[in-house]
Amino acid sequence: MRELADLGSAQAWELVLSRLGEEDGEVADEAQWQLARAPLVAQLLGREGVRARDPWVRLRAAELLGRCRGPLDGSELARHMSRREGEWSATLAWSLERLARADALSGDERRCARLVRQGVRFGGQAGAAALMCLEALDGAGLGEELVRAGRGRDELLRAAAAEAFIRRDRPGEWERVEVLARDDDAGVRRALVEALALRPDQKAAILCAERLGSEEVPTIRARLLHHLRSWSGLRHRYDPRPWREWAAILSEDWQPAQLAEPTRLPEGTTTFAGITVRSDRLCVLVDFSGSINTEIADGVSRRDYLEIELERLLMALPSAARFNVIAFCSEPHAWQEELTRNRRGCAVEALKWFRRLGVRGKGDFFAAAELALEDPDVDTLLVFTDGVPTGGRRWKLELMALLLQQECRFRGVSVDSVLVGASRRTRAAWVEIAARTGGDSMELEVESGSNAAGAGH
Repeated sequence: MRELADLGSAQAWELVLSRLGEEDGEVADEAQWQLARAPLVAQLLGREGVRARDPWVRLRAAELLGRCRGPLDGSELARHMSRREGEWSATLAWSLERLARADALSGDERRCARLVRQGVRFGGQAGAAALMCLEALDGAGLGEELVRAGRGRDELLRAAAAEAFIRRDRPGEWERVEVLARDDDAGVRRALVEALALRPDQKAAILCAERLGSEEVPTIRARLLHHLRSWSGLRHRYDPRPWREWAAILSEDWQPAQLAEPTRLPEGTTTFAGITVRSDRLCVLVDFSGSINTEIADGVSRRDYLEIELERLLMALPSAARFNVIAFCSEPHAWQEELTRNRRGCAVEALKWFRRLGVRGKGDFFAAAELALEDPDVDTLLVFTDGVPTGGRRWKLELMALLLQQECRFRGVSVDSVLVGASRRTRAAWVEIAARTGGDSMELEVESGSNAAGAGH
């Protein structure tokens, strides 16, 4: 697929397009990635793309159109949005948003905005994506939809409204941001905090300092502190008082001169293979592909090391924490259907399940991530892997970084990863996934001939 794309001829691009429906995920993902630079917009809008019978072809075409250079007729794409196909409609709206922000849309923008506004009423991920698209278009009725979404019951729509209010930065709307910063749903608050990084100014700094003193969710507090340190260059800890003093003297037109380099935040409740764990609503995803039994030190396999670290993690979690464990190979295998409170004996039961697990196969990470994200209470995915997906319909990590960022955007979910035996290119891709979701990535370092493994950045 890469070599055909580099050829760039009409015949070569047609061959790449014909592989969007390939069952081999590696081939289809590469085709999807490369086709964003192909001169095939008409075909992608037709029966070889978003109107294809194969749902995978439609979904892949809907995403890659958002990375095209354009110009692309927005109303021609928006008219395909349907309440019956939520995931597909969410992807279409996301692509339209990206095209709008890149000034790559053509055609009747008023009609496009009208169609997108109808999509907001779908609710859920599709509605949230449509609302952000409507904001990017600055379409008619946007203000009304934002107020309705911000006051409504749909958590994803409230999260999207929070980001839209921050992006717009219109007079009189900051009060709505402050209200949503105190939303009952932690996912809405986390999504809002992530969106504050889009406009670091005096108002955002004051809000972060104030929320640091009242926010109870550990992962949100960590992101607030990350923003304050990044914007100020200061190294205060979680005590809100010095941050309030700093924010109080900022001028109204203040903006950070430059963002400070990320630094390690104060420790969380525990660690996992060297990575700090702050979440109390986490799902651990374990790569059970063939590499799990590879020896990483004298007499110590990856599975042996993982078992030790998993025991340390689970035994150190607070009793109020909720967790789950999903092992993935050809398909995901979950300990429980949803997050389980860490009551007495739960950690021991999870470890017993893990030790008895005898599944094998290729590593389908993306399917495991999708399964974990079906639980609305999850706020952190903690992944242990050699880094390279080897099974399923999703293979390309660069593409997964975009997909996971959008999937987690209105949920406030971060993706942390511990990598073992990964190549430089693979490590870079996982660092990007972490950066796009507000997470962290750690490489497991093993000294030759040692009896123990360590972890490092």
